[in-house]
Amino acid sequence: MIQVVELAGRAELASVFVVRLRESQTSLVECVGAVDPALPRTEKMVIVVSTQLGCPVGCPMCDAGTAYDGNLTVREIIAQIELVLEQWAAPEAGSCRKLKVQFARMGEPAFNPAVLDAIEWLGKESGLPGCMPCVATTAPAGAEAWLERLVAMRDRWFGDGRFQIQLSVQSTSEAQRDRMIPVRKLTMPQLAAFARKTTRAADRKVTLNFAMADGVELSPARLAEVFDPEVCLVKLTPLNPTAQSRLNGLSTVFDAGHRDRVDDLVADIRSRGFDCVVSTGLAEEVELSTSCGQLARIRRASVRGNGAVDDKWDRGEAR
Repeated sequence: MIQVVELAGRAELASVFVVRLRESQTSLVECVGAVDPALPRTEKMVIVVSTQLGCPVGCPMCDAGTAYDGNLTVREIIAQIELVLEQWAAPEAGSCRKLKVQFARMGEPAFNPAVLDAIEWLGKESGLPGCMPCVATTAPAGAEAWLERLVAMRDRWFGDGRFQIQLSVQSTSEAQRDRMIPVRKLTMPQLAAFARKTTRAADRKVTLNFAMADGVELSPARLAEVFDPEVCLVKLTPLNPTAQSRLNGLSTVFDAGHRDRVDDLVADIRSRGFDCVVSTGLAEEVELSTSCGQLARIRRASVRGNGAVDDKWDRGEAR
């Protein structure tokens, strides 16, 4: 079953669906349809889906980590893709030159083998010629075999550059990475080795993601020391004002209205040979509370207020 319980945003920019996947009132996840305002829908659209019921990682800036109740099945992941295709992306989806399907909303994809099955479905059965899967992961320790299978899936179905791997790095200090990503994970040298080993000339570069939190180190010199700009690019995003970021005293270095605050940093990163992308999003998205897990968390709290939900979710006892 899949039931839309809330729809936020604007269809011409981005729509966030909060959906219920199981009988439980708390089996809520988010999936998204979004466009690039600079491009028509026939050129690029983005679908973002959840891979778990909540997230066990518990990053201090992400509301998805305030709850966790296990992996989604491959059918539940595909159901989100089909929902966004039908209710938001049609009719342009079948002819869109770049239809990016991101496994990046709620959950850590590398903890769920069903994500690989969903990617195979995209390559084998979806019938979407412009489909480009994108997997964003913290690269947990012990996920090496999963990552190898992910690369094999890329090479089998999307070996012509229509695949993107994003690694959440968040800081060039391993100690601060432990704060920002509170789970055992591959070190930066291990991430760099993975990128060098698996990225070929025809592949997209591996994206190194940094949500720019004030006081958290991002050293261009350390980046250049560890990572190879021939196979890695750097992506900077604001740290959004979620319930968790406020609770943990985190604020952003820049936002949509103050991109110039990272101009010098971007220039330094680029001077070391890296491509550097700055993705600010829209101020409207922040106002609508559309960061990962925000709407699902608010909906759970609302249902709990009606006496229908056990508060173990926000206490983390469901983990």
